[in-house]
Amino acid sequence: MKSFTAEMGRLLRHRRDNRQAPTLGARELEVMKILWRGDVLSAQDVLQAISDSSLSLSTMQSTLERLYRKELVSREKTGRYYLYRAAISRNAVITQLLGEIADQVGDGDMAPMISGFMSFIDQETSEPLSSEMRDAIQRLPSERDD
Repeated sequence: MKSFTAEMGRLLRHRRDNRQAPTLGARELEVMKILWRGDVLSAQDVLQAISDSSLSLSTMQSTLERLYRKELVSREKTGRYYLYRAAISRNAVITQLLGEIADQVGDGDMAPMISGFMSFIDQETSEPLSSEMRDAIQRLPSERDD
């Protein structure tokens, strides 16, 4: 538990880099969720895995091209088509989004975001997890202890 406590302390004092989280449309996000499974897929493979059966192959290729330009997917030419894979992890996107929330809502202070996250945990999960996290946060050294 000590490493969790140390990590939480680091997060509370965290200074982010200035990279913004990618802006993803609903279709782009759905494609990323498919690619985050770890497979290397063609546009046709992604099209078959997507929930919207009305999409054409050219629409899927355009979506993948946009994701490639945003540097969210990598691709490799194989014959007459590309194979795609996620170039950024789901965790990295979530981390960037959380950093933006902290900047926009908490003026860069992570404490209000952690507090909001704890409120979410209280509402959405079991009490033992919530209590364990609260105890770990209370054991964090304050900034003046550094």
